[in-house]
Amino acid sequence: MKVLTISFEAVALAAGVSALTTLHKSNVQKRVDGLPSGGVVANGVAFGFLPSDGSAASPSYTMSTIDSTLGGKASTYGWYSQITSSTYDGSQLLEVLDDVVSSGAVFQPAIMPYIPFSQVTPSVASQVASVLGQFTAKGVEVWLRFGHEMNYYVGAGTYSGSPAEFITAWKNIHSAVSSNSLIKMYWSPNIPVSTANQYFPGASYVDVVGIDCYPSSPLSSTAFSDCYSEFYNTYSSSSGYNIPFAIGETGYGSDGNNDQWLSQLVSQNMCDYPNYIAASWFEYDKESDFRIVMGSSSILAETKSLLLHNSGKGTSGCSGGGGGSTTTSIPPPISTFPADSCTWG
Repeated sequence: MKVLTISFEAVALAAGVSALTTLHKSNVQKRVDGLPSGGVVANGVAFGFLPSDGSAASPSYTMSTIDSTLGGKASTYGWYSQITSSTYDGSQLLEVLDDVVSSGAVFQPAIMPYIPFSQVTPSVASQVASVLGQFTAKGVEVWLRFGHEMNYYVGAGTYSGSPAEFITAWKNIHSAVSSNSLIKMYWSPNIPVSTANQYFPGASYVDVVGIDCYPSSPLSSTAFSDCYSEFYNTYSSSSGYNIPFAIGETGYGSDGNNDQWLSQLVSQNMCDYPNYIAASWFEYDKESDFRIVMGSSSILAETKSLLLHNSGKGTSGCSGGGGGSTTTSIPPPISTFPADSCTWG
């Protein structure tokens, strides 16, 4: 982990997601679905959280506590787990099984290979699939962020192996879960895009894409496009792979202005990002206080306004009807990004 230096209507969302599942059927095996119809949706973006696990200054939170404090039900639920040997029991995930089920959210486990990529064999992959099957057996939709932020963690020494070995490991996992229609493969590198591209396993093996970005202070008014436009243009736009885009984790913990970053996440012109379907917030006090629900009362008030009373316009007014078909220009890709901006997960 590197430290920083520093209601689009539910039916409309369901229709948009349904439309995404039909895209590029010829070369993609699965696409995302299963977002909860009663979950928080702001400006067409299904929104959720990675609850603090108690390993930082913030105590552990259940999603039930976050939901009741917010006054709405999170659409996504992120959590972390590590593969540390050839035997994987998924205990870190299973400890929140009941909370995940009761939340009704899409579960987004970030399963981190602490063993070399080359040791993520079909046997290990089968064990991962078995653990996730305990969630899907209870009706939980799972978007698996296997080896998330691989381009950052290899450089940091947390992961080990070549891009080719990562892709083989990914394909082993993909094969193990492919028969379970409730498990989707979620490719989620870190910024910058230039170091992520070599780890892309191919559109046939990916159901949803995203890139983790925690913007630096001071927050720029163009932080959203700085973080995401290049990646979106490459992998999610209609001129790219047309794969649904979701933000696996993000946050802003500087200057007490968490809500300003949240505002950018749920206030975009969705005609520019028609495949942007979901975002998850890092609800931790970890070196910086990222919390937008369980932190200060003033931030909570802004969060409620932005998440619970922000129908936006979605993609309903876009030329071509949105859903990956738009004539509105997408922000141009960026060439650089601050070197000290990375992730916390």
